Amino acid sequence: MELFSQLVAASLIVLAGPAVIVLVFARGGNL
Repeated sequence: MELFSQLVAASLIVLAGPAVIVLVFARGGNL
């Protein structure tokens, strides 16, 4: 279970990282 939770957390970070960057760039471009 610990490995599974760590994999889920890692995947969330990997997926959320680029998403946050894209959102920041999108908002910056709009402003």
